[in-house]
Amino acid sequence: MGVKNRVRAFVAQKPKAGKRELALCALRFALCVFLLFGCAAEKPSLVVYSFPLDPAGKAILIQHFDFNPGISTQVKKEAVQRFGELIALDIQRGLKSAGFRHPLVIAPGEQAKGDLLIKGTITRVHGGDFRERRRVESFGPGATEVRAVGEVIELSTSRSAAAFSLVKESSYTWLDNESAVRENLKEIAQEIAAILIQAK
Repeated sequence: MGVKNRVRAFVAQKPKAGKRELALCALRFALCVFLLFGCAAEKPSLVVYSFPLDPAGKAILIQHFDFNPGISTQVKKEAVQRFGELIALDIQRGLKSAGFRHPLVIAPGEQAKGDLLIKGTITRVHGGDFRERRRVESFGPGATEVRAVGEVIELSTSRSAAAFSLVKESSYTWLDNESAVRENLKEIAQEIAAILIQAK
């Protein structure tokens, strides 16, 4: 009798198990849609090393990045005016917090002695569409985008030790366009600082 009761109980639970399977399938489908449309839109970043980089104990200069605010789209030009200087200051903060002694930010044309120079250009600042981001979170519409290219130069030889092309996007942030691209800029600065931090 005990075995029969257990079989009856299993059969009675079978429809519930089917519902659970259906729910799991729906969850898997939703996850696939998120991965396809949310993450696949992310553009690749690239760092290429020309030779082994040894920044430990070296004097590091960070030049204001070249940037023409006129190329920016979907943002107020005055809000991004100082992006070339701000990315340099963000890199400096990242290096200082990682234990580099005196990374120095310099303006273009400013003379300073150092061992390594980080320089670059911000090639794209796009604020996206705040309303679209709010309506269709995580699926790409309204995404911001900031791009920067540049290199780490060994000043004693004028050789490029590392070159980078970095892209950051925000397809799901609820920040306004100006705040969102500022966050993207900070993320790029962190990746640039990481080039030296990881080689330390």
